[in-house]
This record gives sequence, C-alpha cells and structure tokens, in this order.
Amino acid sequence: MTYTPEQAVIGFAFESQLGTHAFSSDRVRPFFAKPNSLAFVPAGCAVFSSSQEGGEYLRVTIAGRKLDEALPQRQFNDLIDPAAIDAAQIIRSQLLTGAPSKLLLEEQVIILSERVGRILAGRTTGAKAARSMTSARLRLIDELIESSIDQDITIELLADAVGLSEAFFIRAFAAATGKSPHSYLIDRRLARARTLLTTSKFDLREIALAVGFSSHAHMTAAFRARYGITPSRLRPSASIEDKRRLDPSSSR
Repeated sequence: MTYTPEQAVIGFAFESQLGTHAFSSDRVRPFFAKPNSLAFVPAGCAVFSSSQEGGEYLRVTIAGRKLDEALPQRQFNDLIDPAAIDAAQIIRSQLLTGAPSKLLLEEQVIILSERVGRILAGRTTGAKAARSMTSARLRLIDELIESSIDQDITIELLADAVGLSEAFFIRAFAAATGKSPHSYLIDRRLARARTLLTTSKFDLREIALAVGFSSHAHMTAAFRARYGITPSRLRPSASIEDKRRLDPSSSR
C-alpha cells in the first residue's frame, strides 16, 4: 500500500506486524512492529507499507484537528505507551458494538493525539522494551502461542522458549508489549475466537475450547471484559434461506 495522508494519522498495532515499509523515501526497510505499539505519520509524509504477516490494526485520521504546529512533525512507530494502549482498546470496543458513543470516541482520539504530542515534544519516552526481549524472541512467543493456543500455556513454557528466567521474562515482556503475559495470551485467544466466529460453523462452546478457554462462560466473560460485547454479537446473521426454513409462514 502506498499513500500520502492529507491529515496526520495515528496507528496502533493490536497484534504484531511483519513486513516492509518506507517513509518519505525510496529506501524500503523490513520492520517488525510489537503488539500494542503506537505509530504516527504526519500529514504529507509519503508512506509505503507491505505486511506479509499481521493482525488487527487501528488507523485514526486527525481530520479537523491539528497537533501543536510547534512540535516536530516526524514519523515514529513501534512505541509502547500505556495510556495509548488503554485509549486504543476503548476505541476498538466502541467500534465493535456497532453503535459507538461519539463522545467517548472523540475523548479517546484526543487522548491518543495528546500522547503523540507528548512523544514528539520529548516530554515522555513511554515504556521501553527490555533489551533482552528482542523482536526475534517476541516472534517466537507469538509462534508458540498460535501453535498451542488450545492448550495450557504456562510462564515456564514461554520463558524457556526464549531462554530467560521466569521472573525476568515477565518484566521484559511487559516492558516490550505493555501487557502481562497472561493479558497478552487472552488477547491472542480472543483474536482467534473472533476469526472462528466469522469463518466457521462451530458453536460457541466448540470455539471456546478450540482457543483455550475452559468454557463458553469463560470466553463470554473475557469478551465482555475486553470488547464490551458478547461473542454472539460478532456471529454473522443467518442467511435469508436459513430464515425462510425457520419461518413457518414460508412453508409451502
């Protein structure tokens, strides 16, 4: 994808992203964006981005609102900021309801803009990833979770996979992603469940077990906590033909 935004764009990667990109240059470079990472592209900055692997991504265009013009309008990406994580998750939850609160969305977009402004002004550095939690190690964690998502995944298993002690792994992972290992695992299970809800005919109990929840009730509670909705809200409605089969008045 190649584009030059007319307004500033804030991006947020809910999941890790792998690909190549370039900003205001023909020099294309590989990138690995950490999960829960914040990005910013100022207006007029030519962007090329291609992602071979990647999940959910939020883009917010700052239409009709400018960041402080005195701030250096430079691009950045892959930055962990706890306040931005909270705001992005609220925006996602609101959009998933299908009937978002305009006031709440505006409030959270302003918070995201404020965080970007502080970062550009150098007033905060946010939480920085521990040097030992490299992109390669984060990718190993993602691969392990995806391959074992229906199983019991422990801290010991994750820490051993990247060669770190359990206590240090917890600290390094939180610094690198803005999430505890447990919270991140719930995010991954919910993401897989959302895919199955829209692409499979499995019932909710089968989906819950397939992504590692102990029960349908456990998955539903996690959906409500993260997204503010139940899993059934994301299930596509029955087809017209199915509705006719269920409607006695359609019988011949």
